[in-house]
Amino acid sequence: MFRHKIAEWKEVGLVSRAVLTYHHSIPSVPSDSFYVCLDLAAVAGEAAEAELSRETLGKIPSEISEYFAHVSQENHVGYKAIGYMAEIQRAMRSSEQRGKPYYDGAPVEEIVRFATLGTEIATEVLDLLETDRASWRQDAELSDFIISRLRRELGSDYRWMDWALHFVCNPLRIQEGAVIVPRIGNTVLTAIKKDLM
Repeated sequence: MFRHKIAEWKEVGLVSRAVLTYHHSIPSVPSDSFYVCLDLAAVAGEAAEAELSRETLGKIPSEISEYFAHVSQENHVGYKAIGYMAEIQRAMRSSEQRGKPYYDGAPVEEIVRFATLGTEIATEVLDLLETDRASWRQDAELSDFIISRLRRELGSDYRWMDWALHFVCNPLRIQEGAVIVPRIGNTVLTAIKKDLM
């Protein structure tokens, strides 16, 4: 649902870039979440804190806030709007206090860059499979497509390539290992196509 809406919002200039990512456990737990992170021109630079002010929330275009409310009500799930960049900075500080670099020490803007690119590639895969289910016949072909897109955009020696790959695989709901070392056949493609039904 969000994939198509984000494309619409980009077309009319409401959104410049987006990140889609799941935070989930196996088996699922009530705290599982799905992040829809939107770079909105209307609130650019407004979110100094992860908790958005009432004034900032009021600047979110109604098309977007109404859609989130609709999805929330329709699917019986809660949602809250947060400042993504501020949330990354908060998580970064928390991780560093525990002596563990957040996303292997990537700066905030770099995290947003590889997360956005990963989401773009995942969206492209889903769009192509939705319009032509035979876009790729084998998992290895899909793997080649994903890896070549990442390398073309980021370069072969990109320091955070593993994280960029994570942000491709996460919205597709596949394991990174299935792209790094694809098995013979089309198990991954079948799973992605099943989710598209």
